[in-house]
Amino acid sequence: MTENAPRAVPVPEASSRGATRRRSPRLTATSGVLTYVLIALAVLLPVPYMLQLPGPVFNTLGDYQGKPMISVSGAKTYPTDGRIDMLTVAVSGGPGRDTYASQALGALLRGKETVIPTEAYYPLDTTREDVTESNAVEMSSSQDVAVAAAMEQLDKPYEVHLLVDEVLPDSPAEGQLRKGDRIISVNGTKLDSDPAAAQMMSQTVQKSKSVDLVVDRDGEDTDVSLTPANIEGRQAIGINMKQGFDFPVDVKFNVEGIGGPSAGTMFALAIVDELTPGAMTGGKHVAGTGEIDPSGKVSPIGGARQKVAASTEQGATLFMSPAENCEEVMAAADQSKITVTRIDTLDDAQNAVEQYAAGHTSELPKCPTGGADTNEKGQ
Repeated sequence: MTENAPRAVPVPEASSRGATRRRSPRLTATSGVLTYVLIALAVLLPVPYMLQLPGPVFNTLGDYQGKPMISVSGAKTYPTDGRIDMLTVAVSGGPGRDTYASQALGALLRGKETVIPTEAYYPLDTTREDVTESNAVEMSSSQDVAVAAAMEQLDKPYEVHLLVDEVLPDSPAEGQLRKGDRIISVNGTKLDSDPAAAQMMSQTVQKSKSVDLVVDRDGEDTDVSLTPANIEGRQAIGINMKQGFDFPVDVKFNVEGIGGPSAGTMFALAIVDELTPGAMTGGKHVAGTGEIDPSGKVSPIGGARQKVAASTEQGATLFMSPAENCEEVMAAADQSKITVTRIDTLDDAQNAVEQYAAGHTSELPKCPTGGADTNEKGQ
């Protein structure tokens, strides 16, 4: 005896007229509207990111808006040739400006732009005016420091001073110190012409119950006594300081509308070129970037990938990269179109240009790839 097999349930055949279910016209219209809404949101929805793009390129040996970008007087200068390009990064978005989701997605697909969180660069309360002012201050400071680095490179003596840059309200210094005061000494220790003056000043204030200053104000020495107070969790007198310089040459920069500190190394290189016989570049077109300090040390900058793209678009054949930017530079889309060399100091940059001008590219220190030794020479 066998078990009864399950009975098949007949499936009714679909009629030829109703085989395909038709969508309601109202549903189709609603779906279309939603699609357009989603597309509009992708285009118009601001996102908390900003884009770094290749910016304008300027020849530090040439003219800008009809005037020399850098002019040196007070010493013998020499003709230059070729190009030493300073590179900039254009920014889309950031404080006071919106970036939209579609822009960020497009930037990721193109590969020459970088998408970064706005908060990684600026506090939430930063305004567009704050950014503009900060960039202008950084550019002005980088010019002075570039001249100092060039003087060090050329063994030309110069003087450095510690200046009061800002007096904070409701602080011990308010009404006692003024912007522009030149700090000569603190508690009997001379600071004037000491490159480490700012550090010495800060250390003295933090460990002293009273601070006795001698400042040069309008050409006259003035004594000022202050009692430090707790300001934002640390003992201070309530001033911001900056370095001032007296150089043996007069250097003027024509860089209105350009901000930031990253042109310092190229500025210094151009000044050295103008003050030494012969054209450093040998007529070639070189470019580079890097913040610099008075000793000539080169520091990393932002937007290295965009600066590689900008330099190749303008026809430069040598790109000088700060050591700490090497990884980003070597990952740039246009890196293979240009010779890249690593620089740690202004002396490295000058040697790189001179070696490149002479055709000795094998002597150029190169950026490491895949963990290579940073002392390895280029090919």
